[in-house]
Amino acid sequence: MAGSYNHVVDKTGAFVGVLGHLLDNLGDAHEALEELYGMVWYLANGDAAAVEKARVNYRAGLELSPGWGPRPRLIRP
Repeated sequence: MAGSYNHVVDKTGAFVGVLGHLLDNLGDAHEALEELYGMVWYLANGDAAAVEKARVNYRAGLELSPGWGPRPRLIRP
């Protein structure tokens, strides 16, 4: 899969963004979003209420995450 979760996180799991390299190709962006969507539903075990709770509380999830890597670039050099 060309566009994937691995394109938006570094080796530690920190978010590095998508703007500079992933969104060059909307097909790759779609693949990455599809993978993330599937991961959310898998982790929620198919429970729509759990998915909604996660959506509402995503900032708390960011606090639980490894954090943010370097800021994404808008344009590739």
